[in-house]
Amino acid sequence: MVNLISPKVVAKQLKWPLQALLIAPGQKMRTAILEKIKKITIREGHRDYHPGPVMLCCHLVSWAVMADIVEVKHCTLIDVTIEEYRADGFENKAELASGMKKFYPNMNLDSPVTVIRWENVRGYLVDNWDSELHMPKDLAQDLRAGR
Repeated sequence: MVNLISPKVVAKQLKWPLQALLIAPGQKMRTAILEKIKKITIREGHRDYHPGPVMLCCHLVSWAVMADIVEVKHCTLIDVTIEEYRADGFENKAELASGMKKFYPNMNLDSPVTVIRWENVRGYLVDNWDSELHMPKDLAQDLRAGR
């Protein structure tokens, strides 16, 4: 016997699962996120992200923070705006295409992409980050103390 529940009832009962975005292990990108400089990513394909909480994490190094997705846009790589690719660290479309090919070798200008923006980065790493020295506060304190 199948128990059918109307979509309206399901929508009220179900919560979205925790979303996660994998971040490359490069220190530069992770530092830019902790310092709230990087707030956007462009990913290959039309991905099923939605506004709400997200864990930004790296599976190759011990690193994770929480944030809130505030905007999700589906388009093609050619349709990514100047403001979007500059916010993601690229100077022009050629640099964007080249940078994307490092992660997605089959990417071309007609490829579908998802542009994801987040705000409110938070968590232990953010709370314990020394923006002046670009390192965790405990290491910065040791450095300043000459240890």
